[in-house]
Order: sequence, then C-alpha cells, then structure tokens
Amino acid sequence: MKPPEKKHSAGLRMLEVLKILLEKDVTRNELLEELKKRKATQDVYSPEVISKYFNTFQTLGLKFKKDKHIYGLENALYKVDFTKREKKIFNDLIDNIKKLNNKSEEETIYKVISRFNKYTTLNLIDMKDRAIMREKFLHNTNIKENIVTTLKNMIYEAQNINISYRKNDDEIETLTIELKEIIEQKGNIYILCYDPKLGRNKKICIDSVTSIKQSPLKATGVSYLNSVVFEVYGRLASVYKLKQGEKVIDFSNNHITISNSEEDKDVLLHRLLKYGENCKIIRPQSLQNEFLELTDEILKNLEAC
Repeated sequence: MKPPEKKHSAGLRMLEVLKILLEKDVTRNELLEELKKRKATQDVYSPEVISKYFNTFQTLGLKFKKDKHIYGLENALYKVDFTKREKKIFNDLIDNIKKLNNKSEEETIYKVISRFNKYTTLNLIDMKDRAIMREKFLHNTNIKENIVTTLKNMIYEAQNINISYRKNDDEIETLTIELKEIIEQKGNIYILCYDPKLGRNKKICIDSVTSIKQSPLKATGVSYLNSVVFEVYGRLASVYKLKQGEKVIDFSNNHITISNSEEDKDVLLHRLLKYGENCKIIRPQSLQNEFLELTDEILKNLEAC
C-alpha cells in the first residue's frame, strides 16, 4: 500500500489540533496530552510543531486568545447570524444564569457560552461579563441580594449553617440546616434546606431571616427524610393530586393513605389543616400534637374576636 503523502498527513494532524481547539481552551501541554490519546500519528507532535500549526491557523484568519498559559480560538471557520428574537433569548438566558443558584450548572453554561461564542456574530462573552457586573452592582446596593449572595457562597462551600427566622406567629426559631437550593416564586425568594435533626426538608422565606451564621461542620449531602403519613377521605380522596415527594401507600373506596417525605413540615401542616374533617394525620405523633396545638390556637383566636 502506498503511504500517505507527507502534506496529506500534516493536514490531518492540523485538523486534529483544530478539532480540539474548537471544543475547548487548553494549554500546550494539555493539547499534546489530548493528541496522545488519539490514534492519528501521535508521535510527530511536539511544542515546536504545535507552534507552526498555530501560525498557519492565524494565516488562515483564525484568531487566538491567551489567558496565562491557556489558549483558545476567538473565532471559527464560519459564524451564525441570529435574529432579533434569538438575540433577546440569549440575552435573557445570560441575565438569568445566576438564578440557578447552582455552581456546577452555572459553570456548565459558562463553558457552553465560551465554546459557542466563536461560532456567532454576537459577543456572548461580553454579554456574560456585563450581566455579572450588573449582578455585582445589585448585590452591593441591595441588602436582600447580599444575603442571597452569602447563601449561594455557603451552598458552594457545602457548609452547615445556623439560621434564625421569624415564624408566622412572630416567634424566632433557630435551626442548624444544610442548604440545598435558593428559588424564586411569585416575587419572593426562598431557601430550600434540610433539617438533619427532624429528617425533613424546610422552606424559609428570605424576608423572615433574622440571622445567618456559618457552621464549621461540612454538610453531609445525604438526606434521610422522615415521612409524614396522612389519610384523606370522601370527595377529597377522589380529586386529590399528589404533590412532589408524595406517594399513595394504601387506598379503599372512600379514602387514600399518602406518604409525604419532602414538603416543608410547617407548609404541610397548614395545608392539611385546610382539609378539615376530610384529613387525618396517622404519623408521626409529634406532628399530630402540633396539629392539635395549631387547631387550639386558631379556635382561641376566633373566640377572642
């Protein structure tokens, strides 16, 4: 078999280098290591050869960016034009990345933006940087946003926190919790967390928070959820829709037995209270007691009116 021409082999090697640079930003050593994993003529790559390929790419019109020792392409061999609507979608996406409140997901999207930027006429990197600057400005001028930023950093650091918040009856409660997520619902910001002492998830409105203190203990990342079991009867049983974290564990013609493992205990308690005589808490006993106390308190308030 006739061996491939030297120029042909060099062209294939250049394409291998270009393929990697189009996928991600790398140092020269990382590029060489990546090429070693590939089958095509790996023994001829060297720092000197890579430099020649870079020069050739630049001659062809490709531009390189360098951050310390990391190299990346600023443009590709072709670009995609976006419509006005598509530009707005990208802008909205970038503006709302931080609302994910999830470091790994945010970093993944930033990597996608960096990789995709070279294929578009939009400057996605500039849009991302402007969004970050806007967020920093808001965080420096808004107390609530500063609290959100602090909590997000605590999530990233996977530390337990001691949090005090004002309950509906104005009583201050202090818990040691593991932060899970920060969400926004109907204009309010909530902390989703796990209370290892009760084995239940907790949902706290950020407006009710009075103090936050980071614990030296690391979060385990493991949640052992204690289920609340209750029954619903009559027409409610026929129309009841299971909520997230709920499952039916028993049923008959006139009732269903439901196990709830994820919902905030206080939120669940008030929801069950609305069902009135069509609902009965089976276990745990502690929640039965709280349910009775809450009922007595409501009756006392009504009598006082």
